[in-house]
Amino acid sequence: MNKFFKRITMAFFATASLLAASTAVAQEYLMYVGTYTTWKEGGKGIYLYRFDTQTGRITYVDVTKGIKNPSFLITGPGARYLFAVNELGNRQGGVSSFYINRPDGHLTLISSQPTDGDDPCHLCLSPDGSTLFTANYSGGNVTVFPVTEGSRIEPHSAILKHEGRGPDASRQLGPHPHEVVIGPSGDLLYVPDLGLDKIFRYRLRGSEKPDPADPPSLSTPPGGGPRHLVFSPDQKHLYVLLEMGYALVHFSRPGPKSPWTQQETVSLLPAGADATGNTGGELVMTPDGKYIYASNRGHNSISLFSIDKAGKPVLRGNWPCGGKTPRFFTLDPSGKFLLVLNQDTSNMALFRRNQDGSLEPAGVDIFVPKPVCAVFVPVK
Repeated sequence: MNKFFKRITMAFFATASLLAASTAVAQEYLMYVGTYTTWKEGGKGIYLYRFDTQTGRITYVDVTKGIKNPSFLITGPGARYLFAVNELGNRQGGVSSFYINRPDGHLTLISSQPTDGDDPCHLCLSPDGSTLFTANYSGGNVTVFPVTEGSRIEPHSAILKHEGRGPDASRQLGPHPHEVVIGPSGDLLYVPDLGLDKIFRYRLRGSEKPDPADPPSLSTPPGGGPRHLVFSPDQKHLYVLLEMGYALVHFSRPGPKSPWTQQETVSLLPAGADATGNTGGELVMTPDGKYIYASNRGHNSISLFSIDKAGKPVLRGNWPCGGKTPRFFTLDPSGKFLLVLNQDTSNMALFRRNQDGSLEPAGVDIFVPKPVCAVFVPVK
């Protein structure tokens, strides 16, 4: 009888060990990288890699060719679809959707449409996936597209045209929408306009033309050039990255339905740093709302901010980005790594995140021509 229980006990622990080992198996994700294809020594399209969240290993798989400047990417419903802007001028800008063939990750083109706005640089989907929005930087407008079943993009149903200019005679002669973001309530579209120093707000109406919200915009410091923004998890704080001013602007409100009030503006660089030619790039808040990262193009660094109890961002340090012109960076799905895409050195550099938010090089440096954006998709 004792031998019987001994065998059962041994079998139990053996099974437990196998289960533990199986849960420790690295979780792989498909990783898509958008590139500039028409620039000198540019990319060939949308690059596909596999990313190991346990080790940080990045493995090249393939590239989907024949797509012009698929710079910014997002995933669609159920992570089964991929959307890309085609960042082109001379009214040649466009947007495309793809089906993701899993588990191999290869892309199948579903649809493409013109944006009727030059240089689309960002896009987003409505919460139900039925409407697509693009920010057209040089066109000075936002395009609205209906999206039908299977993530097929239909011809645009509306265009939101911005008007005016800012104080900087070299960068703000007209409107330059740089991002489109659905607010945390799901019914408002926020559009940072670099050329006008404003964050425009629109109330969504399905695929119909959105109405200006009340108030229709938020103002940012003159000449700063708002580029990207993030919301805190409790919806009480809004942080706006200034490209030209390389700073972070903090807005707050007492509750989700209250108006925003501008608070402090904090530089992305420490006092005394050489800011020659520096511009802000990307902005990411950790899911727990404790930290914000921002990239500096020129200073070529990643800034780390901690968020105090009042929501104020406090600069904690800057880390070299592993290349030049960190246009984009993102956290991996596990939150253990931060991946930087350096546009002018055509490389992706990986960093490990410590518990205090600080960064350490992970020893992974991958060549990819003129990278702009990366998104992760589960393999299955």
